[in-house]
Amino acid sequence: MDSTMALMFKSLRDWVGETLSHALGNPSEEKKTVPPAIGFQPYRDSPEEVSH
Repeated sequence: MDSTMALMFKSLRDWVGETLSHALGNPSEEKKTVPPAIGFQPYRDSPEEVSH
């Protein structure tokens, strides 16, 4: 009987942890999904004359 109660509390604790992780977000997972910074890109192409 005691192990059944311990298993129930462990399952509840795991469920609450997973629910909070989904609701509040996991900082380590959030950093993986951040898109690259978008802004003005410098013009780096220097045209060269092409001789045929």
